[in-house]
This record gives sequence, C-alpha cells and structure tokens, in this order.
Amino acid sequence: MLLLSIIIMGILQGLTEFLPVSSSGHLTLYQYFSTEVNENLSLNIAVHLGTLLTILIYYRKDIMDLLMGLLRRDYESIQMCIHIIVASIPTALIGLFMKKNFEWILTDPVIAGLGLMGTGFILLSSAKGFDRRAGFNLSGFGTDIKTAFIIGIVQGFAVLPGISRSGSTIVSGLFLGMDSRNAARFSFLISVPAIFGAGLLEFVGSEQSLSIKELGIGVLVSFVTGLLAISWMVRLVQNNRLKGFAYYVFGLSGLFFAYLLMN
Repeated sequence: MLLLSIIIMGILQGLTEFLPVSSSGHLTLYQYFSTEVNENLSLNIAVHLGTLLTILIYYRKDIMDLLMGLLRRDYESIQMCIHIIVASIPTALIGLFMKKNFEWILTDPVIAGLGLMGTGFILLSSAKGFDRRAGFNLSGFGTDIKTAFIIGIVQGFAVLPGISRSGSTIVSGLFLGMDSRNAARFSFLISVPAIFGAGLLEFVGSEQSLSIKELGIGVLVSFVTGLLAISWMVRLVQNNRLKGFAYYVFGLSGLFFAYLLMN
C-alpha cells in the first residue's frame, strides 16, 4: 500500500504542478486522508524534484540559450535573467515569512479547500486576461522589471495550499500584458528557483523515512507525468482554455467541505 501511495503522490504532483489546479492543494488533501504518507517531508521533496527535472528538460533549449547568452553578454538574455531574479526575490521573502510565522497554514486541509476556491475564481478571470493583453506592447521576452516583480509577489502567495502557482502567475502575466506563450514560459522558468528553494528548506528539517528506491519511484512518476502535463498546459494557455479548470477546483473544494460537514 505504501508503494501505491507513493505512486499516487507522484502522479498528483506531476499533473497538478503544471495544470492550474494547485499541487499543494491536492497533496495536502491527499495527505489528510492517507496515514501512510501524511506530511512525509522526504517524499514531498522527492516528488517536487521530479517536477523540477520536468521543467529543466522541457525548457532545456530556453535555459541553454539563456546560459549561452550570458556568456556572450547578450542583452536579452541578461535582461531575462534579471527578471527571473527580480521575480524570485518577493517569492522567497513571502515564502520564508509564511514558513517561519504561519507554517501550520501550509499543511491545513481547510485552508487548502478555501485556496482551491480562490484558484477557481482566478481561472474564471483568465478570459479577461486574454482580452487585456492586446492593449500592451512588451518587447523581448514579454516582461519588464515591474511585471516580473508583481508576478513574483503572486508566486509568493501561491505558497498557500490550494492556490495554483502556475494558474495564478500565468493569469497575472496575461493581465499585465504578456502573450500566452511568454506568460507560460516565464511562469515555469521562475518556478525553478522557487521549487528548488522550497525543496532545500524542507530538506534541512526533514528526516529520511523512506528508502532510496521508494524516493526514486516518487521522482520518476512525478517527472514522467509532469512532462505530459506541462506540454498540455502550454497548449491550453495558448488556446485560452484555463477557465474550464475552475469548475474542477470548485467541485473538489465542494466535495471536501461536504465531507467535513458529514463527519
């Protein structure tokens, strides 16, 4: 049964990290019902590592172009790296503040249920974001310092369980004038330092409770499912089809609160 739970955790993380339905919300709710993996930090780190590898593989060309551009001192590459750093600063500050002062919130299933509702409203607004982008003209990679900073703030608050990191940052990018391709790309690129930093923080306070084989299975499952989900998500963003996921997260949240009321 433990192996099955690890596989389920890997699938949930791989799919929901990239689809706009909140991986933290799904993992929090699943761990609430599963005693075998309840708040298992080492497994959380493993499945997040799998999705981090997904981003590095899927956007390998963009990442290599950025690195090579830095070596050549290419202006656009330097600009993009600065924007990633600018976005990462408020994300890190908010994440550290929440972990230090309100850590209980980050694993509270009731907060996760409420967060899923919030994600639903964010996704319902995505169509307006697509309409607004025509009024802006951002050059290069589609960002500027102000845009990157605001998206970084949004990503920071997405540490709350139930708030979709990808959904909130992509929709924010659309409202701030980015086209759909750049909004998705920037969202996933800034998630690299965010996921790595969060994993590092959890690793410092974690105790190894699973075998290397079990953790490896978690990494592999989240990596493979993440590759499927990220390519699907990019197509959904380009075709303005995020709104449909709002009804899913509303339904999941409603089912969870109905369960609480009946028990």
